[in-house]
Amino acid sequence: MGTSGPVPPEAIRQRRLIVCTAVSANLLGNVGLIGVNVAAPAISLDLGMSAVEVNWISLATLMAMAMFSAPTARLADIAGRRLVTFLGLWVAIVGSALGAVAWSSFSLLVSRAITGVGLVAFFTTVTTMAAAAYPPEQRGRVLGMTIGSVYVGLSLGPALAGFLVERLGWPALFWFTAVGLLPTVVFVHLIKKDPPACPGEKMDYWGSLLWAVAVALIFSGLASLGLDLSILAVAAGLFLLGLFINRSLGMASPLIDLALFRDSRRFAFSSVAAYISYLSSFSVSYLVSLYLQFSKGLSPSEAGLLLIAQPVFQAVITPFAGRLSDRFDPGRLASLGLLTIFAASLFLANVLSLDTGVPVIVADLALFGVGFALFSAPNSNAIMGAAPPKRLGQASVVITVTRLWGQISCLAVTTLVFAIIIGPEKIQPHLYPKFVTAARVCFWLFAPLALLGVAASQARGGKGV
Repeated sequence: MGTSGPVPPEAIRQRRLIVCTAVSANLLGNVGLIGVNVAAPAISLDLGMSAVEVNWISLATLMAMAMFSAPTARLADIAGRRLVTFLGLWVAIVGSALGAVAWSSFSLLVSRAITGVGLVAFFTTVTTMAAAAYPPEQRGRVLGMTIGSVYVGLSLGPALAGFLVERLGWPALFWFTAVGLLPTVVFVHLIKKDPPACPGEKMDYWGSLLWAVAVALIFSGLASLGLDLSILAVAAGLFLLGLFINRSLGMASPLIDLALFRDSRRFAFSSVAAYISYLSSFSVSYLVSLYLQFSKGLSPSEAGLLLIAQPVFQAVITPFAGRLSDRFDPGRLASLGLLTIFAASLFLANVLSLDTGVPVIVADLALFGVGFALFSAPNSNAIMGAAPPKRLGQASVVITVTRLWGQISCLAVTTLVFAIIIGPEKIQPHLYPKFVTAARVCFWLFAPLALLGVAASQARGGKGV
C-alpha cells in the first residue's frame, strides 16, 4: 500500500482504518499518560507518597515502555503489526483497570508498568502502520495527522483528568482510559491481517533480555542517584547495553538495526535531536502542574484547563508542520522548534517564583507548544525518510526509543533535583519555596540542553544524506 498510482477502493478503506486506529490509539493513550500529572497530587495524598515517590508514577510507565519498546516493535516486524497492536491495546486496558483499583503505592506502580507495556506496543506499531500505508510523498502529512492526535490527547488529558479527579476521584481517570481504548480494538479488528515486514527473520530473545535489563538498571539508577548502589546500577546497565550493542552489530537480524545509524548521518543525528528534545522539556507539564496546584492553590480541574495551552498549540500546528516537511528540509523546521523550546525554558528559569502570574505561565506553555509542534513531525519525517522501506519498523522503534529515553532521562534529572533540594519529605506549604527553587534549577538545566539539540539537528545535513 506504500506505492504511488491509482489506489483500489479496498486499499483506501484499509488506509483510513489504519489512520483511525493510529489517531484513536494515540489520542486515548496519551490522555491517560499525561493526565496522571494532574492526578499526581491527589494520588500522593491518598496513598501517602513522598515527593520523590510521586515521580515514579510516571517513571514506572515510561521505564516499562522503554524496556519493551524494541522487543515489541521487532515482534511486530516478525509476527505482524496488526497482531501486536491488538495485544498491546488489551494489555493497556488491563493495566489501566488495575490502576483504578490500586490500594497502595506499590500496586499502583505495578499497574502503571503493565500499562506502559501495552502503550508502547501500539504506540510504536500504529506509527509504522500509518507510515507504511502511504507513499513517501504523503508520509509527512500522515505523520502530521497521527502525531497531531498525540497532541490532541495531550490537550484533552489535563483538563479531563482534572475534571474526573475533582468530581469522581483519581481512579476515574484510569477507568476512562480502559474503557476509552475499547473502540480502538474494534478498528484494529477491521484491519486486514498484515504479512510480516521481515518474513523469515527470527526474534532475538537474548538480545531482548539484555536490552530490558540494561534499560531498567540505567534508569532506575539515574532516578535514585545518591542512594546506595545507584551508581553501581547505572554502571551495570551501561555494561549490559554495551554487550547488547556488540551483539546487535554482529547479527543478521538484530533487535535494533544499528547499521541505520552508521549508514545515514541524517538518521543518526535526527535520532539524537529527538532524544535531546524530550530530555530538555518532558518535565515541563509535570512541574507546572505541581506549581499551579501547590504554589497557586488551584484545583486539579483548574490546573488541567491551564495546562491545555501547550498541547493545543502542538495539536493545531503539528499537522501543518508535517505538511511543510514534505516540501522543505525538515531539519531546519526541527531546529527552529528546538530554539523555541530553548527560549521557553530560559524564560521560566529566570521568572518563576511564588508570585509569578498565571497568565505568564500559560503564555510560556504556549511557547513550548509551538516549539514542539515545529520539531516533532518534521524530525520524525526525517527519521522515517532516511530508512529503507523494509526497515520502517526499525525507524519507528528508534523514534519511540529516543522519545522514551529522553522522557525518562528528563524525569530522572527532575527526581534527582527534587531529592537534593527538597529531600524525602512530602510537599507541604513550608516546602513550597524549595519546590520553586527545584523547578527553576530544572529549567536552568533544560535550556542549554535544547541548544545542544539544535547543534545535533543542524549536523544531520540536507535531504538524502
